[in-house]
Amino acid sequence: MKKQKRIWISLLLSFILIIVMSGCSGLPKTAKINISISPNPVPYNSETGEWLYNVILSESNGVGVTLTSIRFDMYDQEEQLVNTQILDEEVITDWFESNYLPAFSALSSWLANTSAEKKYSILTVAGVDDNDNPIEATGRVDYLPK
Repeated sequence: MKKQKRIWISLLLSFILIIVMSGCSGLPKTAKINISISPNPVPYNSETGEWLYNVILSESNGVGVTLTSIRFDMYDQEEQLVNTQILDEEVITDWFESNYLPAFSALSSWLANTSAEKKYSILTVAGVDDNDNPIEATGRVDYLPK
């Protein structure tokens, strides 16, 4: 009888452990932001006097993201940092019409560089996904000479 009781207790504990572990194994997903630049490298347009390009932010892991900032670090021909511009949520909303990037979707905006001293820019997009995970992604924009 004692042996049978031990078996039942062992089975019960194993069953409880399986239930608890199966609930813990699926950690919430984390969003993944992809940055696409088109065209890249960006040609100079002599008619407008600027380098015009499209920035496309897409989410590819099935979790939406609230974008909190976009940072542009701009580098000159000697690859020295010459300027940093940080866009907050309000400017992101103005440029992309929203600061929320839904799961498996994209936001895009046309941007222009008017400074000849820049060789490239590094974009760093930051936000918080729907599972409260901080998210960051980087991309590079290269500018062709005039």
